[in-house]
Amino acid sequence: MSHAEAVHTLQPAAGATDALVQFASGLRYEALSEEVRHYARRHLLDTIGVMIAGAGGTIATQAENVIKAVRPAGKIPVPGRARRADLLDAAFLGGTAAHGIELDDGYRHGSAHCGCVVIPAALAVATDRKADGKALITAVVAGYETNIALARACAPDLRQRGFHPTSAVGPFGAAVATVKLRGLSAAQLANALGIAASSAAGLFAFVNGGADIKRLHAGHASREGIQSALLAEQGTEGPPHVIESRDGFMQAFAFGRIDKARPIKLPPAVEFGITDCYIKPYACCRHIQPAVEATFQLLNDKNIPFEDIKKVEVETYKIAAEHAHVPWDDFASAQLSFPYLVGLAARYRGVKFEHFDDKTRKDPAFAEFARKLTISAPAEIDQLYPKLRPARVTVHTAQGKFVRQADEAWGSRQVPLDDAGLIEKFLGLVAPVMGDARAKALSDKLWNVAQIADIAPLADELALPAA
Repeated sequence: MSHAEAVHTLQPAAGATDALVQFASGLRYEALSEEVRHYARRHLLDTIGVMIAGAGGTIATQAENVIKAVRPAGKIPVPGRARRADLLDAAFLGGTAAHGIELDDGYRHGSAHCGCVVIPAALAVATDRKADGKALITAVVAGYETNIALARACAPDLRQRGFHPTSAVGPFGAAVATVKLRGLSAAQLANALGIAASSAAGLFAFVNGGADIKRLHAGHASREGIQSALLAEQGTEGPPHVIESRDGFMQAFAFGRIDKARPIKLPPAVEFGITDCYIKPYACCRHIQPAVEATFQLLNDKNIPFEDIKKVEVETYKIAAEHAHVPWDDFASAQLSFPYLVGLAARYRGVKFEHFDDKTRKDPAFAEFARKLTISAPAEIDQLYPKLRPARVTVHTAQGKFVRQADEAWGSRQVPLDDAGLIEKFLGLVAPVMGDARAKALSDKLWNVAQIADIAPLADELALPAA
């Protein structure tokens, strides 16, 4: 028996594609609990706020410049941008912006960002179709649950093999959201998933530098998901049972641990995953946030000045520890750099967006701090992930040794950012772009999106005035 035949015989996640099709096709707004609707509104509000703030970023601007050079403007407004785009470009630009400043949401158990892929696609298609708010919410939930189920089933193999989970599973969720909003059949949804699987991509090589490519991963996945659904609508067929089939998605992306079947788990067998997605309060890699919080909380509690620190030891899980050698010589890399982020926590007792400017990054104090820092992943800590995101920080000073452990970061379901804090985050991101009054009005409309009969006028308000 060949290796490929053995893989086929084991059939990981048997029935996975049909399960996804059945779940997404049958999902209705009226059947969603108020809790699920509430979390969907939270993540819609959060992601759009990040999209607006991220639209002015370097990589998002470069992406738009490329599009400008090759085709004319379209009719779909993009949050935070003045130029309108066609349907595919709107998702690409929106996804790139949403993932562009390290403030977008994510799902811990699959290490994937969902909002930056699903919501740009859903918003663009809902605008194009003049869909109502309930349809948008339903599409968002369907897209999230699809990405969450796949990312969870593939974890941690997908990441350990060098793939970026966000862009590997992202096209599926964007395709499902598009299918829901365009009212396609179950057969067309199955084809859309088959097509989307061939767009699954994204390498984690950005941890070695050139981290801006990470932002484009989300835009690519969002755009490709829409295109997969549109092709299926035209009659293009995708490979059947693409998740579990021989040479399919699970074989390609989760080959590292294929010793037993890995079923796709979907509601109602499990809770809706959207209720367990985190929201970021800080513009940095989520894997490093527990160490950041443990560091500045410890230093504050013990009143330890930055200058008194002799040595810092961080013990965390392996995936987080792999960021130990990420440089901070550019904006994007700095947001993923363990030494720089812990250095910010130690020096400024927090992480703010302005800390990633050239002047701060080039301060020699951070290179000096990095020489005092050691990062490891002992088995006792690593085994707690992904149930927890643990980080134990030990600070040595002339006065002694001080220890603080954080098992989860702020913004998770366990340590939540409440609705008031979420709205404050949205206003803080949007007001500098659109002004206080407009930011407040937009937050109110997004919070009550289910009452909106046509998303298109709201989408236009989320964009800047057309040039």
